[in-house]
Amino acid sequence: MRGKVDCFGISDIGCVRSENQDQYLIADLRKTVVVHHSSLGYDSQTEIPGATRARLMMVADGMGGHAGGQRASWLAVEGIVHYLLTNLHWPIHCEPNHEAEFFRGLHAALLYSQGQIRTVAEHFPSQNHMGTTLTMAWIVWPHTYLIHVGDSRAYLLRDGKLELLSHDQTMAQALIDQGLIKPSDATAKQFSNVLTSSLGCSTSMEPLYSRRDLEPEDKLLICSDGLTTHLSDTEIEKILCKDEPAKVACQRLVDAAKIAGGRDNITVALARFTTRDLQPDETMLAEASVPDAVV
Repeated sequence: MRGKVDCFGISDIGCVRSENQDQYLIADLRKTVVVHHSSLGYDSQTEIPGATRARLMMVADGMGGHAGGQRASWLAVEGIVHYLLTNLHWPIHCEPNHEAEFFRGLHAALLYSQGQIRTVAEHFPSQNHMGTTLTMAWIVWPHTYLIHVGDSRAYLLRDGKLELLSHDQTMAQALIDQGLIKPSDATAKQFSNVLTSSLGCSTSMEPLYSRRDLEPEDKLLICSDGLTTHLSDTEIEKILCKDEPAKVACQRLVDAAKIAGGRDNITVALARFTTRDLQPDETMLAEASVPDAVV
């Protein structure tokens, strides 16, 4: 069952910040033939697209002072797209015995983006602490391959229940994992924004990889911590449980986070998988509000 997918994404500056340092991307990956000369009547440079081979969803949350965070998150997303297009074999059906090789390729894409960030930072000494989170889903139905660095998150909604697929790479979560503090402790809040892994200059990069099988009517959400700082998993679940287009659900999530304070940039990317016919307002493309590239 290939089914249909309704995707959408929004990035909002929030209610407090002066700039948006988040980035996101929702894209189809497909082969394309570019015609240069032909007797078939095609104009020069006509592009003939093939079928979609995979779908890509990414959210990056930058950090590192004025312009540094925006630059880092932009470099991370752009760098991964460049690497995927030029170096990585696109699996149509990723067999279990090839998954390790595929994840090594995705790790190489992260290393490439990390190198891009560090190279730029060498030319901007005032931004030598810039970095970014990155949470990415590579979707080849019925599988999604997740790559995660930092504290942006991935969730799966199935049968009305929300499941956290990622694991925060923060000092607070590390202390919780070791049983030294409880999630409700004040110390957890104090260290919740201290990353133990990121793409950039000031921390190590220790990405987490996983695979999850998808089912019809699942919803896959990727978001920055501007959403999860203000909304609990229960509140996110309640919004996603409504039978609404991805565009509507994304806006509801952002609006709810802003009503709750909106102290950070808020970015969400949502995919809804279904066997039902989509309505005209249920677009398969993301409506992007992309800031100018800062390089």
